[in-house]
Amino acid sequence: MTMVSKIIPITRTTNGTPVIGAGGGAFTNTYQATTALRPTKEGFALKRAAVIKQTGHRESSLEQAIIPIEIGDVIVSLYGKLPINDENPEAIIAAFRIVSIKGQKVIADPIELFHQDIPLSIIQGAGTYHNKDGNFFCLEPEQKD
Repeated sequence: MTMVSKIIPITRTTNGTPVIGAGGGAFTNTYQATTALRPTKEGFALKRAAVIKQTGHRESSLEQAIIPIEIGDVIVSLYGKLPINDENPEAIIAAFRIVSIKGQKVIADPIELFHQDIPLSIIQGAGTYHNKDGNFFCLEPEQKD
């Protein structure tokens, strides 16, 4: 099987840092979520957000938080019909490891992930009905003094 890279559109902060929107939640019987993870020796870890939104439209939004990304990170999208687990054939995971960041796009290679590989808070956030809390999908931004 041939691996096909994917081009993923991104945005940049005013200082040029590449970022993606993160968030998600559940509806009546479906769900969606997107975030970026950092590979570690133990598996995958949540990344620190630049911003977690507190106002505006956030209900099951894929932009409840803004996360800086870098080469080596994994962009993960979960979607499908509830319940969210590997036994449900309608619970889909699309995961891509970033290999290049150019302008307003990321080039990423597909990787295989299972629900057990994903931090539990992401699964909980994706399964929360009309979720408004971006904290499920990332770490809190660093406090500025």
